[in-house]
Amino acid sequence: MLRNLLAAALCLTALTSCAGYQLGNVKPSELSAVHSIAVPLFKNDTQEQRLASLATNSMVDAITRDGTFEIASTADSDADLIATISSVEYSERRFSRFDSLKASEMYMKLVVDWNLVDSQNKILSRGVAIGRTQFSVDSNQQTSRSNAFPDAAKDAAEIIMLRIANGF
Repeated sequence: MLRNLLAAALCLTALTSCAGYQLGNVKPSELSAVHSIAVPLFKNDTQEQRLASLATNSMVDAITRDGTFEIASTADSDADLIATISSVEYSERRFSRFDSLKASEMYMKLVVDWNLVDSQNKILSRGVAIGRTQFSVDSNQQTSRSNAFPDAAKDAAEIIMLRIANGF
């Protein structure tokens, strides 16, 4: 019984070792020398207040959770993640049952342009991340929108993190 179990384990190990699959994150080749990233405050080209700090904190949280890179200061890091929040777009998803002009649920799209640059300002990676969320509209639409910002910022940060940690 023990011999059969050991033989099965050996076969599984042999079959999976030749498949080329690796556990964990595999950084893109252009980022192989990057071990630590600095995340300065995102630039905010929108009129939404507090959005830059929310997006920056979401990005730091995403890097910390992923574990592929360490967070460091700009002076000590291998690369800097420079990002700009270029737009926030809203669209209606569902309307009020009694008033067809009043939205009861909306979509939010947060567009972030980002560059990962090394200490010589050479661009190592770049892209556009679009964070999306949907939210219910209360009596105060501005408060509903403000409460949805963290979800959209977290989604955009996860998209950026997938690109820099895994290459896709």
